[in-house]
Order: sequence, then structure tokens, then C-alpha cells
Amino acid sequence: MQTGFVLRTVLAGALGVGFAAAAMAQDVTIRYSNWLPSGFWLKEEVIADWIKQVEEVTEGRVVVETTPKVVGSVQGQYDVIRDGLADLSWIVAGYTPGRFPMIEFGDLGLIGEKAGTLAPAMDRIYREDLAQYNVFEGVEPLSVLVISPLQMVLKGTVVNHVEDLKGLKLRSSSNTLTAAIEAVGAVPILKPIAEVYEMLASGTIDGQITNLNSVIGFGGLGLTDSQYYIPGGMSNAVILWGLNKATWDKISPADQDAIRKISGEVFAKNVGDEYDRQDAAALEKMKEAGYSTTVASDEDMAKLREMLKPIETAWIERAKAAGLENAEETLAKYKKAATGGM
Repeated sequence: MQTGFVLRTVLAGALGVGFAAAAMAQDVTIRYSNWLPSGFWLKEEVIADWIKQVEEVTEGRVVVETTPKVVGSVQGQYDVIRDGLADLSWIVAGYTPGRFPMIEFGDLGLIGEKAGTLAPAMDRIYREDLAQYNVFEGVEPLSVLVISPLQMVLKGTVVNHVEDLKGLKLRSSSNTLTAAIEAVGAVPILKPIAEVYEMLASGTIDGQITNLNSVIGFGGLGLTDSQYYIPGGMSNAVILWGLNKATWDKISPADQDAIRKISGEVFAKNVGDEYDRQDAAALEKMKEAGYSTTVASDEDMAKLREMLKPIETAWIERAKAAGLENAEETLAKYKKAATGGM
């Protein structure tokens, strides 16, 4: 009788442990709120490949499902993810101006030309210098990166010198770019890229400052006809590949580790390299379409460095006010990494 009781107790305990383990190892479905256009290489190639890898490295325990349409607004993606309305999104930090001052050094222009170098450097420096400050409250930063430097494309006007920018209405994507546009005497219009097509078609803006490949990807090739190319760009854009923290916490430690290995600098490098390839391809398409291209002269570059220097100084002040006491050192590390050093 006693032996039977003990056996039943042991079996019950074993079953309880088994059920608990099963609960801990529960499958997790991540809802990806996508706002990128259908057919756009970033969505169809790089992000799709990462989604496939997540399922592979977790042996199917974690899967990513793309929502039929964006959840909420493009500008509001950070809040959508933080609040759990969706789980994952490609979040442009500059679409919520002033919210993440510590990371805005990634938006600065004239830093470097290759996204394949800049993007992983941004993730590395974020983790070394900024992660301790819980910059993205409620959101797990799977990767923090920048894309290729933002270039100027225009409609119905040709810019040959910096002075030609005065008075032009240009679409901006962040506070940093807005300040840069104002610094050269142009007029910034802060809007997400999803609204650019309509603004160009209606003549609301004279042009935009964006990645060259985005001109193609968002259907704008026929809406602009010239380019003023600035090595290093007037600005850049910090991207957060962000996952809801509560959803992240549902994933087992082993699977979290597996996902980290394909995210972070690895994901950033993949994105950056492809941005470089796509920008080069876009430039060729622009040439084929008859775009005129002016490359900023050495004299113009000297003027631009002088004009944009106060924006860098202003970032240092904002970052220190937010608690990043070694802001100058962080920026210096980033500049070094941007040219392949570390």
C-alpha cells in the first residue's frame, strides 16, 4: 500500500515536471507588423531570410507571421510594439523625433559611405556604450543599425552647388536631417517615406533626401529627375529591429541565444551590405532614366562640414543631458568604426 502510494506520488511529480517543462518550451508566434511595400527587396529578401532562419535555429519553436497590413501608423511602430499590438517591426527611430537622443549620433551625416560598415558598427557601439541605459523601454533591440547615407533626389531642378539648395522644399525623416536641411537654407518637410510619392506627384516638395534604392523601391523613379550626391550623405537613419519585450521573454533562453546569433551585428551587416548593392543598382537605373547627377565638389564638402558641425555639437549636448556622459567618446568610436577601424 505504501509502495503504491509512493509510486503514484513519484509519477504525479514526474508528470507535473513534464507539464511544466512543456509549458516553458511552448511555441511562440511573433506577429511582424510590416509597412514596407510588396516586392521591396528589404522585405522580400533580407527580412524574409531572417524570418526563415528564426524558424530553423529554433527548430520551429519560434515562428514569425507577417500581418496582412501594418498595425497602427508607420510613425507609431515603436508604441505598437512596446504596447503589444504587434510583436515585431522595422522601426525608424527618427520618425518619433527627440525620443531616443542617445542614439541620434547614427543619424549624423558625413560619417562614412558604406552601410556594410556603418550598420554593424552602430549595433556594436549601441551594445557597448548604450544598452545599459535601457534606451528602448519595453522593446527588445534585436538589432540596432543604420542604413546607407541619405542622398538628395530632386524634381524639376538641378543643384550644382550648396548655394543652390536655398529655398528648396525637401522631405526629411528625422530631427537630425531636419536640422541639416535648415543649415543649408532649404525647407524641411518631416514625413515618413510612405507619403513621399503623393507629395512628389502633387508638387508639395521639390525633392527628398533618402537612400537611392528607396527611390526605386517606393515607386519614385519617374517622379524625380536629378541627384546631388554628397559623399557620406547629409544624414543617415537609425533603425531598430524591435521585438516586444514580453514576447521575447516567452522564448526559452536557448532559443533566445540562437536568435541573437542571427540578429545584432550579423543582421545589421546583412542589411548594410544589401543596401550598398541596391544603391549601386539604383544609381544605374537613374542613369538609364536620364537623371542628371552632380557630385559635391571639394569646396562644397568643406562648406557642408562647416554648416553641419553645429548639429554634431548639439547631439553631444542632448546626449549628455539624457545621461550619456561620455558622448564625445561614443561618437569618436563610431567615426572610427565607420571607416573600418575599432
